[in-house]
Amino acid sequence: MKILAKSGCSIGIDVGSSGIRLLLLNTRGEKLTTEIMTYRELQEQGTIIWDNEKRINIIALAETIENQLILLSRNFPEVRIMSLGISSIGPSLVLLSKDSKPIMHAFTYAYQSAQEYVKHLPADFQEKTGSIYSGALPFVQLLKMKEEDLLYSCYKITSINDYLVWTMTDLQLEEIFSTIPNASYTGLYSLIQSEWDQELIQKTGLSSSALPRLIPLGNSFPLKSKFKQISKIFKDTLVVSGAIDGIDAFWATGVEKEDIIVGSASTTGALRRLRKTPKKKFGSQLVQCCQINESLWVELIPFNNVGTSFEWLANNFKSLFSNYVDKWNQLNIEKLELESSNKLKEVSTNLESYLLKLPIYFPYIEGEPRGPNGRGKIKGGFIFKKEYPSNCIDLYISVIVGIVNMFYHNLEMLDPPDDYREIRLTGLIARKSRLFLRLFASLINKKIIILKTEQSVAWATGMRALIFIKILEKMPKVATFEPILPEESEMQEYLISLYKEYMEVYISPDSYHILTSEKELKIS
Repeated sequence: MKILAKSGCSIGIDVGSSGIRLLLLNTRGEKLTTEIMTYRELQEQGTIIWDNEKRINIIALAETIENQLILLSRNFPEVRIMSLGISSIGPSLVLLSKDSKPIMHAFTYAYQSAQEYVKHLPADFQEKTGSIYSGALPFVQLLKMKEEDLLYSCYKITSINDYLVWTMTDLQLEEIFSTIPNASYTGLYSLIQSEWDQELIQKTGLSSSALPRLIPLGNSFPLKSKFKQISKIFKDTLVVSGAIDGIDAFWATGVEKEDIIVGSASTTGALRRLRKTPKKKFGSQLVQCCQINESLWVELIPFNNVGTSFEWLANNFKSLFSNYVDKWNQLNIEKLELESSNKLKEVSTNLESYLLKLPIYFPYIEGEPRGPNGRGKIKGGFIFKKEYPSNCIDLYISVIVGIVNMFYHNLEMLDPPDDYREIRLTGLIARKSRLFLRLFASLINKKIIILKTEQSVAWATGMRALIFIKILEKMPKVATFEPILPEESEMQEYLISLYKEYMEVYISPDSYHILTSEKELKIS
C-alpha cells in the first residue's frame, strides 16, 4: 500500500499480557498496517520478555519496540508519523539506577510470590490508594526489595508505560515522569491528596526523591533524535504520554458513558466503568479505582484465566481434545462451538437437567490473592457433583459456564444490574464464542454489544495520541453488530442455579475436591 507523506499518520502500541501489538493509522482512524508479536514467538527467536516468575525484562521489551519502529520506517518510507502513543499492562514499577538502567525485571500482576507479601498491606490500603490486592504489586515489590536490601541502588521509579514512553524521548533521568492515571494504578498514590502517598512510600523505605514527577494524561514530547537520524518519517513525531489498557478500553469501544460497562474477554479479562464525578466508590475489595483527572475515574475489576482457560483445557486434557487443537496446541473454538450448539439443541427438551448435571468449572485466578479465603489459592478445575459420564463437549460447555459465572460475580462486585444498561465486550472469547455471549446475556439479563471490527487498545491509544496533539478532534464512530439479547426467563433461572453452585465453591473452596487433569477422570 502506497501512502502519501502529506497524509500524516499515527502509531499506536499496546503491550499486553500475551504480546505486543503495533498499528499504523491515518488521521481518520483507518489501519494501514498491523504488527503483532507474541511473547511466545519472540521467545522462539531468542528474546525472552516474561521470565518464569511472571516478571518482565523491561530492557528486552523496550528494544523490541524500538526494532519494530525501525522496521516500520523501512516498510513505509513515505509516511509522516505525527504522533506515537503507548498503552500497557499495569500495575508495575520499573526501578532505575543512577545510570538509567533497570536494576531488575518489572514485577507484574501475575508475580508468583505476591501472596506472601500481601499480609503487609495496611488495613486502609484500598481506601487510601484505590487499589485491590493485585493492584498492590508495586507496593509489594518495594517491600520485597527492602527486605532483600536492594533499594540502595534505586535512584528513580516509574510505571512500565511511562518508562516506555520516556525511552522514546531524549529526556534526562531527572525528568522522568508518571501520568496521573498510571500513578493512581500503582498502589502508591493517595486518592485523598491526589499525590504520591508519603506514608506508604516511607514504609517501603524508598526515598521521596526517587518518585517521578506527575503529569496529566496526554503530555507530548519530541521523539528521540536517534529515530529522526534513522528515518525522515520521524522528523515531526511527538510521543504522547499514555495510560494502562484498562483506561484506553473506553476509547477502543467508542463509548464514554457511565451507564455502559466495558469489558474484555481475551487472554486475561476485565470489567470497567467510567465515573464522571469526584466521588470514589468502593463496593467491594475487588474494585480498583483509577484516577484520570480531578473529576473522571475508572472503576475496574481485572481478572485472569479467561482465554487462558482454553489453553489450560488443551494442555491438561490432551487426549480428550486431540481432535480439537491446531498445530500450536490451541483449541479450535469454532469447531467446539458448533458441536456445543448441536449438543444443546439435542438436549433442548430437558435443558435444565443437562445443565445442572454438568461439572462445575472454577477458573484459577493466577497470582491474585483476593476474595474470601484467598481466591488466588484455588487451583482451577472441575468439580463433579456425582458420577456422570461427561465427554469433551460437556467439559467445554462447563468451562464456558464457569467463565460466565466469573464475569457475573465480578459484575456483582462492580455494580447492581439496575445501574447499567449494557455491556460492550472486546477480545477473543467475545468474538469467537457465541455460547459465552448467549449464556452471559441471559444470566445478567442485559444486552451485550460486540464490535464489528476489533478496535484494539493499540488503535485507541494511537487515535488518542492524535487527539492530544490536536490533529484529530474526535474518535471515529465504532461499528457494532446487532446486540446479543437475553433469552427466555427459564434459561436465566437455570443459569442462576449454576451460579449459586459456583459461589458456594468460591466461598468455601476447601470443602471441594477440584480435579485438574484427565488422569483423574473417567470420561468416554
